[in-house]
Amino acid sequence: MPATYAARAATLFALALLLLISGAQAQEKRLIEKWLDGEVKSKAPAVTYSGPPIQLKFSTFVAPTTVTGQLYVRAFKRLEADTQGKVVVRPFWGSTLGNAQRGAFESIGQGVADFGNCYVLFNPGGFTLHFGLQFPYTFETSTQAAMTIHKLYPKYLRKAYESRGVYMLRASTTQPQHLISSKDPILKMDDLKGKKIWAPGGLSQEIATALGAVPSTVQASELYTAFQSGVLDYPVMHDAGTKLFRLMEIAKHRSVANLWINPTEFCMNKTMWDKLPKDVRAHIYHWSALWNLTETVLYFDDESVTAVKEMTAKGIKSHELPAAEMQRMIKASEPVTQKWIDGMAAKGELARQFVDEMRIAAAKWKGMTFDQITQRILDAPLPGIADY
Repeated sequence: MPATYAARAATLFALALLLLISGAQAQEKRLIEKWLDGEVKSKAPAVTYSGPPIQLKFSTFVAPTTVTGQLYVRAFKRLEADTQGKVVVRPFWGSTLGNAQRGAFESIGQGVADFGNCYVLFNPGGFTLHFGLQFPYTFETSTQAAMTIHKLYPKYLRKAYESRGVYMLRASTTQPQHLISSKDPILKMDDLKGKKIWAPGGLSQEIATALGAVPSTVQASELYTAFQSGVLDYPVMHDAGTKLFRLMEIAKHRSVANLWINPTEFCMNKTMWDKLPKDVRAHIYHWSALWNLTETVLYFDDESVTAVKEMTAKGIKSHELPAAEMQRMIKASEPVTQKWIDGMAAKGELARQFVDEMRIAAAKWKGMTFDQITQRILDAPLPGIADY
């Protein structure tokens, strides 16, 4: 008997130790947050510019009270501190300086703002391969997808983006998205037939149609009202966005569908960038890559976990689609993606190569932890996003 009790005690102790270690790991501060707080430093070039402080106007449609808004402020303060006050960002929230959704390229390209949101999905004219980033079932996390975009951008995407009169600074993405309902849950593909779902642009609209739904392109700032009024039956939304856009106030069900991601690009006015001192450009380039990880890791990826917990606490029920139904959705989307590849190839675009390299890059970044990726970028940003 004593031996049995001793064995049980040892087992319980081991379990307690495992839980303690797991809890400590769960609470351990992310490396990217340590950078935000100045606890670790990047290898960004030091700013030697000795002139007056450079003020940059930042335009966004988000509010300063949101998780993303608060992260932006922290990143801007990090930039100011690391440049010894030589670069100061003045944010304009809620599209107060100009429409930071549709028309953002024109606003920043014309110098109304110096940098800010410039989403391809809301301003699709002239873009081609960018929409291949929405291939469903390709990515698992925002950080994985964003790093993949940064890898592909110089070769496949830069020329088209810069033709809109701006330089890209960085690109984050949502996580794969799910179906939110205020009435009945989506439990099978047939439940989508004839229903209006949010598909803001690009390939997402064709995939929505292939699934039997009717795509809707309301602006992100209009989502709450559209969902509340029934203009949208089912917003397709990543978990952190369900919280950000207050959709959980209306939602009753969340059906895990792992649909497309939405890339979220940020751009810089060309004239402003080109006239910045070279050392300032180099520092901002490196800072932008870390700012990107701040958003992908701490908002899109980590905040999604918090959002699901809050949805559950509010009584919102999560539903895993049966494997057979997921396979139906995957199969229904395949002709759309193949048609896109063929159509792009017919226009002379390297669509097949783009998709192949996208999947290779996605596999590479999937094999790294968030902290490993952060350390990689602390050491050096990926090249080719802009010239500096």
